[in-house]
Amino acid sequence: MRLFVAAELPDEMFDALAETSALLRGCVRGRYVSPDSLHVTLAFLGEVEGFRVDGACGALDRACAPFAPFTASLGDLGCFGKRAKATLWQGFRKAGSLPELAQSVRGELRAEGLSFDEKKFLPHITLMRAADLTTGDLPMPQLAEGTVSSVVLFRSDLSGARPAYEPIHVVSLGA
Repeated sequence: MRLFVAAELPDEMFDALAETSALLRGCVRGRYVSPDSLHVTLAFLGEVEGFRVDGACGALDRACAPFAPFTASLGDLGCFGKRAKATLWQGFRKAGSLPELAQSVRGELRAEGLSFDEKKFLPHITLMRAADLTTGDLPMPQLAEGTVSSVVLFRSDLSGARPAYEPIHVVSLGA
């Protein structure tokens, strides 16, 4: 099964991201990420054998144990890739403990013998894929601040018209 670990976003951020997506729809063509799929990926594991899921859950429990809920603030838009077919994302003005949390999650996954994408962690929320950013300026994104209070191990299913994410294990920070 295809797995990733993500920090769940607070409602205040979902509302602001929905407003930013609506603004973008007026000036950028591409594939928009469904609002119910927005998240901050801490580690992407990819294909994992079913018998390894319990180990991933244990690693997530250990990684999150020292963390209390924390405040984060949305920031500017950015992109990966070429401007004609970019991945458009919104970053963070204040990431709170996201970098340390990602480092902890990755360290525990590594200790559990689970591999993951080793790209450097950049806290962001993907808003669009295959975005055409060659025509004009981007709007100012909506900003919001909220409390990040949980981390989730998700199963990702790409067999439908759009990705579907199923929570497998949820860890509440500070519990």
